[in-house]
Amino acid sequence: MSELIKGLTELGNALTNAMVETLKDNGSYNTGQLANSITYDIRKKGTTYQLVRSMLDYGIYVDQGIGRGPGRQPPVKPIMEWIRLKNIPVPQQMDVESFAYAIAKNIGKRGTNPRPRPFIEPSIEKVLSSGTYDYVLDLLEKQVEEQIDESL
Repeated sequence: MSELIKGLTELGNALTNAMVETLKDNGSYNTGQLANSITYDIRKKGTTYQLVRSMLDYGIYVDQGIGRGPGRQPPVKPIMEWIRLKNIPVPQQMDVESFAYAIAKNIGKRGTNPRPRPFIEPSIEKVLSSGTYDYVLDLLEKQVEEQIDESL
C-alpha cells in the first residue's frame, strides 16, 4: 500500500470520527444508525485518487435540516423507536403505537419544520485544521516527487 493510500485512509478515518463526534455534540445521535453508516472509500481513476464518503440517505436531511412537506405520512415504526429513545411521554389513553401513528398522521398532514444540524462541513473544517490534511498533502508531494524521479 502506497504512503498516499495510507494517508488518505487516515484522513478518511479522521473525517468519519469527526462526523460521529459532531453528530453527538449537536444532539443528532439517537440510534447510532447514521453515525455507524458513515464510511469512506478510496477510489483511483487514472492518476487521480478520490476519497468518497457514503452514509444513510437521511444524513443530508439531518445536516441541512430539510423539512418534510405535507403529503404522505412517514412510517410508524421509526417514530415508535424515536419515542422510546427520547423517552417521550405517551398520553395515558394511548399506547406507543397509536401515539406514533397520530404523530405520523400529523406529519403527513402538516409536514415538518426544517431544523438544520450541520455535521458534514464542520467536521471537514475540523479535520482540515487539525494537521491531518497537511500530512496527506506532504505524502502526495513525496509520491509525486518519487514518480518524477522514476521517470527521469
